[in-house]
Amino acid sequence: MIKKLRKYLEENKLDYLLINTTDEFLVEYNELCNCARYFVTGFTGSTGDVLLSKENVRQFVDGRYHEQADAEVDHKITEVVKLQLGQIYSTELAARIKDNSTIGVVAKKISLNFYKILKSKLDKKRCNLKALDIDPVSLFADLKPSDNGETVKQIDISISGISADEKFKKIAKKLKQDEAYLDTNLENIAYLTNCRQYKTPFSSTYKAKAVITKNGALIFSNEKFDTNIGDNFKILPLNDFDKSMKNFKTIFFNPESINYYDFKLIKPKAKESPKDYLKEMKAIKNAAEIEHFKNNYKRTDNVVNKAYELIQTKNNLSESELSDAVEKEYLAQGAKQLSFKTILAAGTNSSIIHYSHPSKEVKIKDGDFVLLDCGGHFEGGYSTDITRTFVKGSPTDLQKKVYTTVLKMFLNAYYYDVTPRTTGFTLDSIARKIHKQSGLDDFNFNHGLGHGVGINVHENPPTISCGLSGKRILKENMVFTIEPGLYKAGFGGVRLENSVYLAKVNGRLKIHSLSSVPFQEEAIDYSLLNKQEKQWLKDWQAGKC
Repeated sequence: MIKKLRKYLEENKLDYLLINTTDEFLVEYNELCNCARYFVTGFTGSTGDVLLSKENVRQFVDGRYHEQADAEVDHKITEVVKLQLGQIYSTELAARIKDNSTIGVVAKKISLNFYKILKSKLDKKRCNLKALDIDPVSLFADLKPSDNGETVKQIDISISGISADEKFKKIAKKLKQDEAYLDTNLENIAYLTNCRQYKTPFSSTYKAKAVITKNGALIFSNEKFDTNIGDNFKILPLNDFDKSMKNFKTIFFNPESINYYDFKLIKPKAKESPKDYLKEMKAIKNAAEIEHFKNNYKRTDNVVNKAYELIQTKNNLSESELSDAVEKEYLAQGAKQLSFKTILAAGTNSSIIHYSHPSKEVKIKDGDFVLLDCGGHFEGGYSTDITRTFVKGSPTDLQKKVYTTVLKMFLNAYYYDVTPRTTGFTLDSIARKIHKQSGLDDFNFNHGLGHGVGINVHENPPTISCGLSGKRILKENMVFTIEPGLYKAGFGGVRLENSVYLAKVNGRLKIHSLSSVPFQEEAIDYSLLNKQEKQWLKDWQAGKC
């Protein structure tokens, strides 16, 4: 593969090729069978692009995947570039490109926003960014999404709380007669139409592009629909999208979610939208959605409690056996499918933040940490997400210290006195301060404290992190996670995650948990908790969360 791609570079007068993880819809979780990056380096993580040159293959990964990438790539061929918390991918990418070079990027697999950022950095190095209309990897590998024949169906109004026609009208009223609003984000389109499909593993969306006008919404898709979306909607073949763009005088777009190819298509008529309207709408859940989340998490809690019971009562259980049992239990609880690939890691594997290859050979032994991060899509197609780390048998003093420190990080963020100005950055800072004071300097916390949850398991906004996106204000009825973690290679790791929502109680904002799974008493060192933390924990364990 690499030899063929390097020949492609030579024939097309390119010095570098950026090989993407995503597809033309810029999805976060692209299937490996459709992921160009995977065919080049063998890395299976959900994110992390590759920079290929005549001399190097560089696999970029964030802190969640440092250990996993090291384990999966061939280091004789591929260099793993480990981005640290706070490092900016585009900056590190540009730094590894020589001056006066030509870099090929796949126009359909790079967002307009990232294209502009990268071009700005490379212009300073007198480089040329060349947009390619095809993915060169597709010339040498069969990139093709899976297809289980599932059709697109609409969820009940009792779950969505608002009809697709009502959502359409909220956008349409912002438009003039000759204007159109383009949205190619799959979660936004699933939200707008109240439609779901379980054709792609770990996704409840369907492949489509949406164009909203004053008079109606056009959904361009090749999928089969078992439903009439609404009076204001018309479904057209995806192949009609390009020519249909000629019919509009002004087309509003979102630079973060439109790919560069589609932007070039509409460029003469393109106007950047003042807001990503659907993203902003779907971030604030309505009462029906919150109730549906609560129901989903009751069933998710049952899955986690069942897993804990198996860990403590069944001997010689392997990682893969427990992972399989988790998926089976989700289906028994009514899930359509998992919302992401289960992370099930025992012993030292628990330090691999997104460990996603549960092994038949790795058995869960007494004294092991067992980290379980799992979620499901139920009948509404919204994601659940929870993590618990358990100790099988009796924990050591160090295990208890790590577990209790992570617990302190969680409790202090969860019970924070939220104000109308509180941001995700605020909560993230609280957890990092506790880590810094713990003396566990050799344990890393290389991910954000949390993320939004919706149709996709990672929804933005909100973002609970120390990055720029974390500085957005948290709003009532946003659903997000709080998931501090501490990890040390060769020892293991602990992550404790709950999905929560921000509610208004007696005029004040308060974080409420959607889950009520208790923390493991045997793993807690109460001497490390102050009086307030002990009370918080007592309330949590009693189900007052």
